[in-house]
Amino acid sequence: MAPQQADRFGNSELHEVLSEAFGDALMRVGPGRWRALTPEGLQFQCMTDERANRMRFIIPVMPVGGAPKEFLTRLLEANFHSALDARYAIAQGLVWSVFLHPLRSLGYEGARQHLSQVMRLARTTGTSYSSSDLVFVGMFDSASPPVAEGRVTAQEAFDRCVDEANRNRAARPEADDTPSAFCDPITFELMEDPVQVPSGHTFERATILEHIARFNNNPLTKEPLAPDALTSNRALADAIAEWKATTEAAQA
Repeated sequence: MAPQQADRFGNSELHEVLSEAFGDALMRVGPGRWRALTPEGLQFQCMTDERANRMRFIIPVMPVGGAPKEFLTRLLEANFHSALDARYAIAQGLVWSVFLHPLRSLGYEGARQHLSQVMRLARTTGTSYSSSDLVFVGMFDSASPPVAEGRVTAQEAFDRCVDEANRNRAARPEADDTPSAFCDPITFELMEDPVQVPSGHTFERATILEHIARFNNNPLTKEPLAPDALTSNRALADAIAEWKATTEAAQA
């Protein structure tokens, strides 16, 4: 299809680009809203506002709670040198790979190029932290920024986040009487769709799928873990639902 004029690009044209990239995995969830789960587990989202002439691609990368300073510094350095038009951002307790742009001037090729960048930036967190092969060397003399001694990987940063959350949870008074068995061991939030892994541990489905997409392992045992190894924990889901109903009735 011939490219549209730059000021004519809108939701219909963007839908074509996203359909081309994701195929049957693409879901249109509302006006100017799309989602797609890639085979590797990236949870891509796109949102637009045609009246305001704005759009954004976003992908959650990993939890940020308790992340060490070295890791956060590395994200900011990547925004300066290697993220290019995509960017790392922090919101809602997560690190995100993000691209923002006026919608009408985006164009077909711009949409394809920046979609590729935001996807690659999410994939390379913990390794090259880059959205393409191009790196603006800036104050560095080499083709890529040097990695300082002691720099943490994304996996190490995630492990520190979990450790910090465990310490904080142990140190603070109990805010409620939620049974610990009903809480996800990564986020410590009440589970809605619990799934069991071969080690016997149970996680919230979305949380463990996000972790597997980044690290391909069990976050508690570090054993290899694949999405097809997850099984729904129906007994626990029923117990959680019963507990929620009883709790809500008592508070009514």
